[in-house]
Amino acid sequence: MGMDEVRDRCVVITGASSGIGKAISACFAREGAHLCLGAKPGETEVLTAWARELERTHAVRTWTFPVDLALPDGPERFHAAVRGIGRPIDCFVNNAGVLWYGSFAALTLEKQVEIVQVNVLAHMKLMRLFAEDMVKRRGGRIWNVSSVSAFQPCCHHAVYGATKAFVQSLSEAVHEELRGTGVTVCTLNPAYTDTRMIHGDGFPRRLWWFDVSGVRTPEETARIGYRAFKRGKALCIVGWQNRLIHTLLLRLTPRKLMAAMSYWVLQAKPSLHD
Repeated sequence: MGMDEVRDRCVVITGASSGIGKAISACFAREGAHLCLGAKPGETEVLTAWARELERTHAVRTWTFPVDLALPDGPERFHAAVRGIGRPIDCFVNNAGVLWYGSFAALTLEKQVEIVQVNVLAHMKLMRLFAEDMVKRRGGRIWNVSSVSAFQPCCHHAVYGATKAFVQSLSEAVHEELRGTGVTVCTLNPAYTDTRMIHGDGFPRRLWWFDVSGVRTPEETARIGYRAFKRGKALCIVGWQNRLIHTLLLRLTPRKLMAAMSYWVLQAKPSLHD
């Protein structure tokens, strides 16, 4: 799906009320794609307002679907609602995600289950449901938003990192399985992005790692990812520092050392005022 092919296509995006998902929806709308936008029920008003703005600005059609993907039947209800609009889906952007910061033994089980429910089960279910539709039509693209956390142990958000490793492995395997079907799977792998995820309860104001990779805006991350998406790239690691670290240096580093490094660089960085 290149630039010329986006216009009048139908794209589904989860987690579209803010952050990277919202920024990706703007990229597609600017080039004339019609959008099915998903978010949690508590964000219905914000999602609806954003959809109306996209319609006014870019003369595209939008549909909104406030569904809680953390619920056991959330992915199935979301997929059924999207199918109810009666249009074939050309691209599915699997973006919704949850991150809680804290040590594994200290973070509540409820929060860790939520991470797995959204980042693993919902991701897998939605990918499977939309992939089946696309295979039947002999065409479509699935764009999974993963993370650079997929490539190494992530201390202080261990479950989150493990879920992104799942998404990465699943994406690469299914991409190969779908060869010849007209359906492809690709991933967007950002580092820390200035979204609500890193401003949530318990997340430090700064990490040592911020000094290495920086913190990008959702708009910058989306633009980089969207360019890679249009070029048909199966993997997009955002930022040259992250590409160097995650495609070269970490492959040469023993896993035990990687885990130790992760423990130190993903700690909170003391403030000058502390």
